[in-house]
Amino acid sequence: MLRATAIAQRNRNFPSFLAMVAILGLGACQSLPPVPESGAELSLQGKLKITLAQDVRPLNFRWTQTESGFEAYFWGTMGAGTTHLFGNQEQLTLESRDGIYSGPPEEIVAQHLGWSLPVELLLTWVRGVPSAGMEVEQREFDEDGRLESFQQAGWLLRFDDFDEHGRYTRLSAKRKDVSVLLVVKQRS
Repeated sequence: MLRATAIAQRNRNFPSFLAMVAILGLGACQSLPPVPESGAELSLQGKLKITLAQDVRPLNFRWTQTESGFEAYFWGTMGAGTTHLFGNQEQLTLESRDGIYSGPPEEIVAQHLGWSLPVELLLTWVRGVPSAGMEVEQREFDEDGRLESFQQAGWLLRFDDFDEHGRYTRLSAKRKDVSVLLVVKQRS
């Protein structure tokens, strides 16, 4: 218990880091071909591994996205440290044991992470496709014509382990010293 308290004290900004992950999850996690309709609800559950510099964080997640916004929960082993995020392109709210923070997504991310994240892009990435209207580099497809990877806004996204419907079950997203591995266990 003392060790957990010391870790929690050392990582007071971890809920902020979870905000980044949730936003990145928005941007990096859902089906490839066929591309879902824009109004279709997306619901994912699974595991997440975040590597920032030399710090590795294993988490569980539940993510729901609709045409109007998203809601996500992130938690550690045995439900520890639950963080709740919800919002849309204009407004993000983060609720954790450290408090409730709400405002423009870029502002919340910058205040709690210290760097910016392209929230508007992440809302399309979560569906497994690049965002329209912005340059896409290094687009690669597998032998079945599924999008396997692309680079956009400085992030390299890679989709692996496709299910019987052609949707990925593993997503990795990398940018400089941040790496996120998302494993989808359940999708509806």
